[in-house]
Amino acid sequence: MPSRGRRALVFGAPHALLAAVTYVPLLLTARGEVGADTKQYLYLDPGRLLRRAVSMWDPHIGMGTVTHQTIGYLFPMGPFYWLLDRLGSPAWVAQRIWLATIMFAAGAGVLFLLRTLDVGEPGRTVAALAYALSPYSLHYAARISVILLPWAGLPWMVALVARGLRRGGWRHPALFAIVVALVGGVNATALVYAGLGPVLWFPFAVWVLHEATWRRAAATFLKTGALTLLTSLWWIVGLAVQSGYGLPVLKFTETVETVAKTSLSSESLRGLGYWFFYGRDKLGPWIEPGVQYTQHVWLISVGFALVVLAFAAAVARWRQRTYFVVLLLVGVTFAVGPYPYTHPSLLGRVFKAAANGSTAGLAMRSTGRAVPLVVLALAVLLGVGVTRAFGARRRAGAALAVVAVALVALDLPALWTGTVVAKNLQRPEHIPAYWLDATRWLDRRSHDTRVLEVPGSDFAAYRWGNTVDPITPGLMDRPYVARELIPWGSAPSADLLNALDRRLQEGVLEPQAIAPVARLLSVGDVVLRADLQFERYNTARPRPTWRLLTSPRPAGLEEPVPFGAPRPNVPSVFPMVDEIALALPAGAPDPPPVAAFPVARALPIVRAEPVSAPLLLAGDGEGVVDTAAAGLLDGGRTVLYAASHPRVPADAQLVLTDTNRRRARRWSTVRENTGYTEQAGDARARSGRRSPRCLPARNRLGRDRDATARRP
Repeated sequence: MPSRGRRALVFGAPHALLAAVTYVPLLLTARGEVGADTKQYLYLDPGRLLRRAVSMWDPHIGMGTVTHQTIGYLFPMGPFYWLLDRLGSPAWVAQRIWLATIMFAAGAGVLFLLRTLDVGEPGRTVAALAYALSPYSLHYAARISVILLPWAGLPWMVALVARGLRRGGWRHPALFAIVVALVGGVNATALVYAGLGPVLWFPFAVWVLHEATWRRAAATFLKTGALTLLTSLWWIVGLAVQSGYGLPVLKFTETVETVAKTSLSSESLRGLGYWFFYGRDKLGPWIEPGVQYTQHVWLISVGFALVVLAFAAAVARWRQRTYFVVLLLVGVTFAVGPYPYTHPSLLGRVFKAAANGSTAGLAMRSTGRAVPLVVLALAVLLGVGVTRAFGARRRAGAALAVVAVALVALDLPALWTGTVVAKNLQRPEHIPAYWLDATRWLDRRSHDTRVLEVPGSDFAAYRWGNTVDPITPGLMDRPYVARELIPWGSAPSADLLNALDRRLQEGVLEPQAIAPVARLLSVGDVVLRADLQFERYNTARPRPTWRLLTSPRPAGLEEPVPFGAPRPNVPSVFPMVDEIALALPAGAPDPPPVAAFPVARALPIVRAEPVSAPLLLAGDGEGVVDTAAAGLLDGGRTVLYAASHPRVPADAQLVLTDTNRRRARRWSTVRENTGYTEQAGDARARSGRRSPRCLPARNRLGRDRDATARRP
């Protein structure tokens, strides 16, 4: 065979094999079903998402909000789905191609890295497969695959730094910056942890390999850093704007302690350790393919067998061995973080203090995103060991390569069984017709008012499929608001929305409060979504909510406009025959799956209000709902919080409530999420000895001052 043809075969065959084991199985997975991955709006209308992502201010959700990470969808994920949508690809096919491309890019990066390091076959292919088929991908494949991008980019970044240090110039720093632009736009934490890999190469190349002088290393570092900053400035500025003007999103997500519970070194070595991977609720595991990794002894054994082989291969002497051993140690150290949380190591205590002590530190709490460093180090060590064995004894080396590839394949059974896209996170390719009819009807109505969707839900799980994100704002351009687990908008708007929805969830909402609060929120239509999986998050049930809105219909709400034929919404697992179900009268009707209640005399979003004779309310959102129930919001007065006006205007109507009590609030549910009323000088409140899932009162959403109880 001519040398050129041989080189083409040596280059092309591993890539072809890599493509076959990534694209083919995924394209055969859950055909016709769209997974609830990253953002549902990428599959509903990617063009609409891209149009909104160009602005940090989004008036379409949350009564107007500073977006969080949405700007990152401008590149590459948004254009990827937009292009495939324009080409007529079904959403589920585009989704499988997206994930397969990430996995293929990860493996191809290892091939590129090992060519750079002059590592031959068959170990090069073994290492690429070990990296691309790591179970690490299951952490995020089903829900937030965009976080896998830094994992895919890591080997490329290390290789480009190595080449840049050898050859100098601007080419490789520029390519490095392009790679970072491709993989770093959505999640800075994952990128920072992956960035440790190329950073570690600089001192290694100077001190150990002697491939570059300090002068060249400094020049390459500055070139790479400057170009990377330039190509990343668009999302860095977006992150800065959100942190300065948006809600403190980090305070409403997982805590440092939650993350640390599963960050064992043994799990990191298996490519695992992400806390969500091990979670479950009453309906089952959150990540269905993850169950096998803790319950099936054979699979646990396979994972550790690969680790043992990689460790054994580390005894082989080769030029870059020290780097990958150090990379492994650094990766495990960061991945473990403050585990065990109550008694961490010295480094763990430092990390724990930093993560709990600042916003920047808290952003780095997801230590599981350092696991790609571990996976890359073990994959390369394994591959080099196979190549060395093949060079020493060809037949034994070939046998070792076969065993290694077999173990790698066995370590990701979900890829071969078609369960990467789990059933609990699927929905059909086509949205139900009644939802399309409803959103078209709503979108034709005035955009001067917004749509309020009830009941709120932790995440959007419909009876016909799970989307995580509510589909309504992805199907229309009219402003939309609904209670979700993670709040949007401003502190006072989110607090008021939470107050209204909490009462609906807990069955204590007074019907006469609905229309006045809706007008205050500039709501033109209240939409009942009666097709939710209400048992999943214990949200308000369809029939009692329908009765609240129709028997009798609250004043200020007009006749409902139904979409879809009324049908029973029956829990799939738990019957939920309890006092709520038994309290319903015999023959209580089932609601239509979607119904819109127009609000009479709705107020526009942009409006002028008189400054004279305001209603000055001492309280918070709960107090506003109480005031509405008492009939005090229908007078056309401007509503102000008393804490914003220390001096009461002479013509103001003062409303005093006891709602803004000092209480801890937890974020893990949309109901029953407030603690006891704290007394002045409460030792527990001062010491901060609360559940880590609770926010202290100073971090709550309300704008007014907290009131504490004093004993006489």
